[in-house]
Amino acid sequence: MPLLLKNKPESFQQQNAQLKAKLARADRIIGRLEAETASLRAQVAHLKRHLAGPPTTAQRSHGEPRSFAIGSTVERPSVDSSKTGLKRAQSPQARRSRGKAASRRLPPRLLRLTRIALLASAMLGLAGAGFWGVQRLRPQPEVSQTPSSSPNLQPSSAAAVIHPPSTEQKQTFETLAYNVQPEAPMPRSEELQAIVDGAVALAASKSLDTQPLSITLIDLKGNTIAGYQQDTPRYPASVVKLFWLAVCEAQLDQGILQPDANLNADLIAMIVHSDNDAASRIFDRITQTTSGNSLGGTEYETWLKNRLRINQFFRAAGYEGLSISQKNYPIYSLKLDGPNGRELQMLDEQQQPIRSLVTSDQAARLMSEIYAGKAVSASRSQEMMGLLTRDLNPESWKKQADNAIAGFLGEPLPADVRFASKVGMTTKVRHEVAFIESKDGSVAYILAVFGTDPTYSQNSEILPAISKAVYTQMVERSAHANVTKGTDG
Repeated sequence: MPLLLKNKPESFQQQNAQLKAKLARADRIIGRLEAETASLRAQVAHLKRHLAGPPTTAQRSHGEPRSFAIGSTVERPSVDSSKTGLKRAQSPQARRSRGKAASRRLPPRLLRLTRIALLASAMLGLAGAGFWGVQRLRPQPEVSQTPSSSPNLQPSSAAAVIHPPSTEQKQTFETLAYNVQPEAPMPRSEELQAIVDGAVALAASKSLDTQPLSITLIDLKGNTIAGYQQDTPRYPASVVKLFWLAVCEAQLDQGILQPDANLNADLIAMIVHSDNDAASRIFDRITQTTSGNSLGGTEYETWLKNRLRINQFFRAAGYEGLSISQKNYPIYSLKLDGPNGRELQMLDEQQQPIRSLVTSDQAARLMSEIYAGKAVSASRSQEMMGLLTRDLNPESWKKQADNAIAGFLGEPLPADVRFASKVGMTTKVRHEVAFIESKDGSVAYILAVFGTDPTYSQNSEILPAISKAVYTQMVERSAHANVTKGTDG
């Protein structure tokens, strides 16, 4: 009897875990089916318009939209069809044949309108959602249209809208490189450095070792920077997915990747939910590789070259020493708890680490370039900011069991702060890089905090404490500057 009583709670826990897993799978299936239903409805609506005849003069007078923001509709987690047992009714060859036949029946203008209609269908949730405006963009040479404003920020429960590929394909998979070249180093600020030093002292006051800590703080209003061990390469955990997102958007922009519903869902799952299975599929697509058994000869050399190409994408733009060529684990769909097979072969490449390595400066730089609309293009940056934006209203994020707010930089901030971030957490690290702007726009900055030690992972108070201290001092600094400016005037 004592043995039965001892084992019974564990049995209940196992049953509870199994039920939660089944419920999660069911939710993913429902999300996938709803997404496909919405897509089919949009296609039916377009065909009805096509059968009804060409658009009227009034309809044509509105023109075509230049870009699409990310709509605030329901989140659609990614679904692995191998898990759910869902199968498509036709083979890929049959679907391609059907698509080619449909293309021959429709003129190019209608084909383009079809793509626009499909994208517009995802925009229906924008009404009433509102936009968060940020400071105006400086015009970028690589953007064909002149941006009228900086990327719109919206809660990241939005469904991603993937733009069609650029009409002018300038780069290939082999030559593609990040478009933002390094500028002159940002001026260092003694005032910012004092804020960073205070954050380091705060960590030490909580009996945390500061050796595993890195901090980067960028004042977007003054274009100044400060940091602590900000050039030290560290394992980024899921912060690396921010870099994979930028690569994916660049390949979509150049037509190297083609947009589809699965890619759309995986981008949401990877960035919003930090899902490793979705990230694995995205990673496979942007590197043109797959996980699997060990390889040999030229097959392995080609695989390794493609894997390492993702590092060169950023290194060519001044991200020196960055390494993002390893997946994050566990990957449940592949039944992998860690590197295996060909991934373990990379251990033999002594110049390549088995784990990704990123500095807090590099994470902060990429976030600032996305915010400024420089990353890939203004429209692509806008999409990325939409996926990264988080709702800081406690009534919203506290309802989410696995949210990216509790225990991180957004937790202590006012609910009306504009906030976009990517967190990374394992049993050994707690990281985050975030864009933070006050409601009135007087304060805007990038804050990256990396804590690479189990003591940081286990401490859910340190990042909120650092964030609160930094925000308070940045607001006070801005208010003091305004008073001084008014006095001088």
